[in-house]
Amino acid sequence: MSSNPDSPPGTAGPHSKSLASTARRLLGFLKPHRKGFVASVLAYVAAALTEPLIPQLLQVTLDSGFSRQHSFSLWLVPVVLITLFGARGLFGFLGQYLLQWTIGRVVSDLREAMMRALLRADTSVYHDLPGGAAVTKVVSDPQQSLTLMGYASITLLRDGLPALAMLGYLLWTNWQLTLMTLGTLPIMVLALKGVNQRVRRAGTQAYDAQILLGSIVDDVTRAWRLVRSFGAQGYEAQRFGDQARSVRQRTLRQTAASAVSQPISQIITAAGVSGIVMIALYQGRETGATPGTFAAFVAGLLQLMSRVRHLTEVAQNMTNGLIVARGCMDLLDTPPEPDPGHRELHSARGDLALQQVTLQYPGASRPALDQLSLHLPAGQTIALVGASGAGKSTVVNLLQGFAQPDSGHIELDGIPINELTRASLRRQFAVVSQDIVLFDTSIADNIAYAQPRDERRLEAALRDAALWDFVQTLPEGVDTAIGPNGGKLSGGQRQRLAIARALYKEAPIWIFDEATSALDTESERAVQQALAAWAGRKTLIVIAHRLSTIRDADAIHVLGGGRVLESGTHAELLARDGAYAAMVRAQAGED
Repeated sequence: MSSNPDSPPGTAGPHSKSLASTARRLLGFLKPHRKGFVASVLAYVAAALTEPLIPQLLQVTLDSGFSRQHSFSLWLVPVVLITLFGARGLFGFLGQYLLQWTIGRVVSDLREAMMRALLRADTSVYHDLPGGAAVTKVVSDPQQSLTLMGYASITLLRDGLPALAMLGYLLWTNWQLTLMTLGTLPIMVLALKGVNQRVRRAGTQAYDAQILLGSIVDDVTRAWRLVRSFGAQGYEAQRFGDQARSVRQRTLRQTAASAVSQPISQIITAAGVSGIVMIALYQGRETGATPGTFAAFVAGLLQLMSRVRHLTEVAQNMTNGLIVARGCMDLLDTPPEPDPGHRELHSARGDLALQQVTLQYPGASRPALDQLSLHLPAGQTIALVGASGAGKSTVVNLLQGFAQPDSGHIELDGIPINELTRASLRRQFAVVSQDIVLFDTSIADNIAYAQPRDERRLEAALRDAALWDFVQTLPEGVDTAIGPNGGKLSGGQRQRLAIARALYKEAPIWIFDEATSALDTESERAVQQALAAWAGRKTLIVIAHRLSTIRDADAIHVLGGGRVLESGTHAELLARDGAYAAMVRAQAGED
């Protein structure tokens, strides 16, 4: 696989196989914002340096504060304590704020990289990745992953650095007892190692189950009409409930695996501290150490153990965060759509030719196109008709480069389309499909999609699509929001809006794939008149089930079994009394 331009330098490559490789790739996203991270670490270091001062202050207070022989200024105690805890709180705030500032930017960069990877992904990815899973991966997963690792990082800096500082203080105070204390750490590490492995397995299972749960919700929201028409609310509720229970069970296992680490560490800590305190008392009796020295050591030891106990939570959060991040890296590693072309074509005449094209989809028993040859002259209106599965939509996909032929080749203005860049090729087409896709923005934004807004062109497209009068009745006119996928519009209005978008593009080749199937007779007639006005100036490719809409086409090609069965004008094909004439009679009988 080629390097992924949206991954950090030196990190692209095979799919992430381990959490270690995932962590290395995340560090690449952190690199541009390392100044914020370094500043956060420095703030936490400053806060950690105040940690040993607390037991030291306790020693001085016990040894000198209660003695009449020392001139101890009592007012210094509150001043020092307030100053100490004030500085500690300030540095802790700065450390946490700067770390979250850095994490927020890493999340944003990761989301943008994942979105770019999704936008350029090979078309096969969209067949395998449900919309709900894509939303979870791009929007939720980076935030969840970095939040978990952020918590782990905060704990590591907030408790780990003070633990190191306190360890140094204890070594300076009584290195023998301190070394004995460290003997409990390997026992704790070994005890928690198995727990971490179980957390990792449970976390992976819980994540996968949650992705599937999101896919079910996505299915229901997309197909709500179908669900209700089948009366399948109970079935979908049951399906969701079963998966929700599976998520709950797997999440509970993950929680139980994580929670068991805390009592284990507490028991080991309690056993170690009790032994150390007993030995410290014995040493004090033998050496005559002051109560202040003993109290300072015990206080420091308890602070160290408290910090270490908090550190046991780091591994679980870090592991869970990396599990989620691994899914992000898998999306970043998604193979991009091949783009072998190197030539640019700014404005084509619109002459298309398919020569001996064969295409068989993976797993299909027969080719979708079988040695198909077609010529679609520039400026003509060409109709493609035939039964379902005849190959009409496959031709449209091939022309735009969404599928690649197994053999044969396709030319645009005499140029093989595989020599053109994908962007250059697709600029030549404006497509209205039977599967209408609209965006949750305004009418104007949907029509002028990804193009500069031109009020004159906008009005002309709306008029030609027989939508202008309707838009004038709306309170906000062309700036009216239409809801997700045009949910606030009727079926016919959605289709006319998609037609207006194609008209606005002003591409040299227009493809209308059952574009008027949802329109009433009056709207269909208005659209047909608009298209007729462009006849001779655009190459119009019309796929239609209703044959009455293509009577005036310059050429009609009847497809069947991936081949051209017959071609000609409406009158010529009727006179031939072949497949097309049979289709016309069948539709006349239906009417």
